[in-house]
Amino acid sequence: MQARLAAAVASLFTVAAQAQTVEINPVEHEVVSTVERYALQVPAADYIPYGGKFKAEFPQGLHLAVGSGLRFKGYEKDASLSFWALTDRGPNGDSPKVKAGEKAAPSKVFLAPDFSPRIATINVQLAEGARVVSTMPLKQDGKAISGRPIAPENSGSSKEVPLSDELKPLKYDDFGMDPEGIDFDKQGNLWIVDEYGPFLAQVDAKTGEFMQQYMPGAGLPEILGERQPNRGFEGVAVTPSGKVAAIVQSTLDIKKETRGSAQFLRLVVLDPKTNSTQMFAYPHDVSEYKKSGDAKIGDLVAIDDTRFLLIEQGKDKNKTMRNVVYLIDTKGAQDLTGLSLPDGKALEYADAKALSQFQAGGEVTGSGNIVSASASSSLKMISKTRLFDLRELGWNAEKAEGLAVVGELGKFADASELAVINDNDFGLKGDVAAAERDPEAYLVDTDGKLADAKGNAVEASYRVAQSDERDTQFWVLHLKKPLKDYFPK
Repeated sequence: MQARLAAAVASLFTVAAQAQTVEINPVEHEVVSTVERYALQVPAADYIPYGGKFKAEFPQGLHLAVGSGLRFKGYEKDASLSFWALTDRGPNGDSPKVKAGEKAAPSKVFLAPDFSPRIATINVQLAEGARVVSTMPLKQDGKAISGRPIAPENSGSSKEVPLSDELKPLKYDDFGMDPEGIDFDKQGNLWIVDEYGPFLAQVDAKTGEFMQQYMPGAGLPEILGERQPNRGFEGVAVTPSGKVAAIVQSTLDIKKETRGSAQFLRLVVLDPKTNSTQMFAYPHDVSEYKKSGDAKIGDLVAIDDTRFLLIEQGKDKNKTMRNVVYLIDTKGAQDLTGLSLPDGKALEYADAKALSQFQAGGEVTGSGNIVSASASSSLKMISKTRLFDLRELGWNAEKAEGLAVVGELGKFADASELAVINDNDFGLKGDVAAAERDPEAYLVDTDGKLADAKGNAVEASYRVAQSDERDTQFWVLHLKKPLKDYFPK
């Protein structure tokens, strides 16, 4: 690897001058030695056709975004790197809330309503470029699914109303998915998670066909259905022993009461051989955020059977974005299955003081915020070690949603290279042409007419244009030491 990296650095200026798609920079950092920055190349054939209301903004069609999940497949014969990658539900933008009697429902504008979420393969020629080489739609019973929301009355619904670019209601899709994580097992099958359900699906890597699906109450713990709307699973990782781990993007919102105060996120581990599950508590950086529920996971990748890397991100109390890579370990963590508070409420209702006392192993009495007496006297959470914040290395994209370890498959503890990709939301953004530009500050009726939050008609128009993040960033980071050297002693 060192010889390959030296050659890459030596050719930096030539490559940059020719393609302007890669920068290779040594950095002053205690963990990372060098960062290779690529602008991901997408073939014109993979642009998404669009001839709607805002077609003048997208003359070549809609830019494909494959940064919602990432996993290293292996080395090609020419020593280039091959990755699985993933789109999310498709080109969509923030939009006004939909009036429904006295209530207002959140919505999303879908510029390509029939877009099917896709699995992609990416090839990286070090010091030369990174490019999408193929894509494949996800399928249910041989038919490509869409990314439109599930109807409100059905399991997994995000409660969002899908709208056209004319702000007219679209049909729901009860097979719709919003994919956010990808990995593969020893048999070569893919595992994909989504934000809607949250759902976990085993997928045929050759056809994109769903082979098996798990959902809350049907293969997965029912409590996971209490995720915040559209914040289901955000990462999936297959361990060397074949177990499948998935982590919820943010805090659970039990009965719409715990979103802003819950002290941990839930990570579930499924054994496909027995269909048994375990759940563990990931202690996110609660104190960094204005509200606990502002934290989000970007991705999850397995190093071995208990150790994982994950990205924790979100705007902190000062509205500064953070994208932090942590090494976590489930060894010694307590299975949350069946645990509740004495009053029967979920552990998400426990406050920080109670949980910290349990983590220390002390007994807590006289409080409603304690684990039931039948449980262990010490609630042991997942342990975590901070590796680095991508922002410290120059990362300027909002979301880092794909993370992969680059190395010999099955021996990731010996690896010293990581790959990161951003989700740029297909390079588009919706807003309103008015003093208040936030679409969610407005209402829209079934005829597509805008009103302010009080229902008063306004002379303003909704629009979708290219965002500042048009390109997808793909980084390869070279660590100073193998991952195993960062394991806590």
